[in-house]
Order: sequence, then structure tokens, then C-alpha cells
Amino acid sequence: MLPRHLKIRSVQALCCLCAFFSCAADSHATDTPRIAGHPFIVVLDPGHTPKQPGALGAKGVYEVTYNDTLSAKLAKALEATGVQVVLTRTPAEEISLDGRADLANARLADLFLALHHDSAQLKYLARSEVNGKPAYQTVQPIAGYSIFVSQRNPKFAQSQQFAKLLGQALLGLGRHPTLHHAEPIAGENRELLDAKLGIYKFDDLLVLRKTMVPAVLLEVGVIVDAEDEKYVADNTRQDAVVQAIVDAIERFQH
Repeated sequence: MLPRHLKIRSVQALCCLCAFFSCAADSHATDTPRIAGHPFIVVLDPGHTPKQPGALGAKGVYEVTYNDTLSAKLAKALEATGVQVVLTRTPAEEISLDGRADLANARLADLFLALHHDSAQLKYLARSEVNGKPAYQTVQPIAGYSIFVSQRNPKFAQSQQFAKLLGQALLGLGRHPTLHHAEPIAGENRELLDAKLGIYKFDDLLVLRKTMVPAVLLEVGVIVDAEDEKYVADNTRQDAVVQAIVDAIERFQH
């Protein structure tokens, strides 16, 4: 058995060692510089899967279709700029929310970007039918993009930085954010960090809080709104949205 004074010193040394590794871990999580010469890595996450296809839009098309289409275009555009793109899944693949975050962490990505297309609460929706298929449409206009970040992400400051760049780029297209997620009702009531840029704080969003890299989720548009669905489904406007995202990522790198 160690003498009491040696026990105290041993405990003190252990505490100092633990504190050192804790600080080192925190530093790695928040301030690790990129390695010169290495490609900028973006993990691109097309939201939902074939088995869990997400929102049903005004044209009777599920959200996952819009997500996959835009993700494929964005991946190609980013690769053309020298960015290394990692898709979390192919259109036919299933993957869990944890699996998406794990992939971003394993690849030590510089950015995780989830792409989604939006809906609204049922009180604002009417069921309809398009070519014999069920569909949902808003009973009042709800249109625009929205951007989400999580303060539980260890790189929240950098996530917020990219979110601002992304919001600015989308505003540059003449797009405007939708603020319906801030409405104080069940299923919404999200905290707005920046109403002008459409940035919300959603701390418990799993793919954002479990990633250890800067992480942002973008709702490109509201597919249950007939006019906004036309916007996000239009090929030329998809290309414009893709270029806006590419511009934001290029600015984020510098």
C-alpha cells in the first residue's frame, strides 16, 4: 500500500493526465487544422431511403426521389472542383441515421451536408390524388428553404459558419427561407438563429449531433407546396441550387 502523500501525488498526476487528454480530445474535435495537400472531403447525405422515403409531395412523388436527384448533381459538380465527395448511400441502398454519422466520422470529413426536401404539419395539408396516386398539398402557401445546425455538434461554430455561407448563396438566387418551423406548435417550435438566412437550431437532430465534423442539414424547398415543388423539380433551377451550394462550399474552404 502506498503512503498517503504518494497516493495524493499519484491521484494528482492522474488528474493532470486525464485533463491533458480531455483537452487534446476537445482540441481535435473543434480546432484540428486541415492537412495541407489533402483533398477537401464532403460527406453528402441524400436524406431518407427507399424503405423510408420521407414526405409525400404535391405531385405524388416521395421526398427521397428529389433528394437523390439533387445529391447526384451536386456530387458531380463538387468533384469537378476537386472536392472529394463521399455519398452516404446510393439510391437503392438503406442506411441508418447512426450509419450516416459514423461514415462522416470515419472519413474524417471536412463537411457533412444532408440534403432534404420539406413538408409541413398535417393541419396545413390537404390530401389529394395525382394520376391515381396519393399526394399532399398545402392549404396555404408555405415555400422556401431552411437550414439546420446542432449546438451539440462539437464543431458547432464551423457548422454555423457554413450555414451562413449557404444561406447567403441561396438568397443570391432570389430564394427566401421558410419560417414555418419556428411556429410554436407541436412538431415545430424550432429556434431561429438567423431569420434572414433561414438558419434554425435543432440540437437533437441525430445526423448533426452525432457527427464530429461540421454538419448542416438543408431543406431545399417545400414539396407539398405546388409552386415550390415546381421550383425544386425544374432542371434549370436544380442546377442553380447546385451551383449555389458549390459556391458556399468553396467559400467555406478558404
